[in-house]
Amino acid sequence: MSGPAILKLSAWGARVLEEKNYQFKILVNWLNQKSEEAVRVLVQTAISEFGGKMIKNTNPFEIPNRLWIFLLSKYDINEELRWSELGKKVKNKMVQLLYIDEYEVSGKTTFKEEFVTCGGVSLSDVNIRTMESKICPGIYFSGELLDIDGITGGFNFQAAWTTGFIAGKLSSS
Repeated sequence: MSGPAILKLSAWGARVLEEKNYQFKILVNWLNQKSEEAVRVLVQTAISEFGGKMIKNTNPFEIPNRLWIFLLSKYDINEELRWSELGKKVKNKMVQLLYIDEYEVSGKTTFKEEFVTCGGVSLSDVNIRTMESKICPGIYFSGELLDIDGITGGFNFQAAWTTGFIAGKLSSS
């Protein structure tokens, strides 16, 4: 999984992910429904409204169509079925895929594409006006060397650029 939502979640949970050594299971509720019964109602409504249409061509839920097709495949639901042809077993699979879809996390990506970091030199050990170490004068820190962790979307870049500018400008004066 990737994208802005995953990056934001990984930034907020970076320390927890590290503590778990990136080994855990995650349950995804694709429809943000508060109960399994609410999802069952939505599936039954789809059956009533779209009975004669193929489930692959009629995605009544607010999820991207490519994800919808992926989920049908993941749960071995024949995408050629018409909504009215869904038996009890397939309806239960559909409720599961929409309400408690399970994924296993087993490490970081093999290509090391992660770029959200967490941890570093404590800000209490750095003179924020100059970025100089309070413990070892003459050493300056910036960017991801510092324990600055912002949500994704440019905040980490801005922190790196600003602290780099401060450290570079003031250390050369």
